[in-house]
Amino acid sequence: MSIPVGEGGIVVGAARSVHAEAIDIARDFLDALDRRDLAAATALLAPQFGMRVTGGHRFVTLAEFVAYAAGRYASMRKSGRQYDACDAALGVVVYAHGTMSGEWREGGSFQDVRWVDRFVIRDGRITELQTLSEIGEFRAR
Repeated sequence: MSIPVGEGGIVVGAARSVHAEAIDIARDFLDALDRRDLAAATALLAPQFGMRVTGGHRFVTLAEFVAYAAGRYASMRKSGRQYDACDAALGVVVYAHGTMSGEWREGGSFQDVRWVDRFVIRDGRITELQTLSEIGEFRAR
């Protein structure tokens, strides 16, 4: 497929794919969480947002999740992020994955914990987020 090029070598009519746009939304959400900018992260959520994390814990607001995490972690950061996107029945699914590190609330640290976040994105907003990780394997150590 060739991309049309206009006068002066300017690309004409190039558009970003819905997959690339969905990855941007997931990336912006995780970046906002890294900055602890809950307002920016919440702005990316659909009104019917729902979240489930490892262990079956469910949340309908980001504030609920943050309160839950604050009881477990003194600090936590996700890194080494990679993204994949595909079509799904209810929107575009974005998988973000990498490793995380941090400190437990009761002391001690963890690192190189693998994680996967599965976002469902519809109409430019995150409707569902599932977070899975190996954190339980590290908590027992």
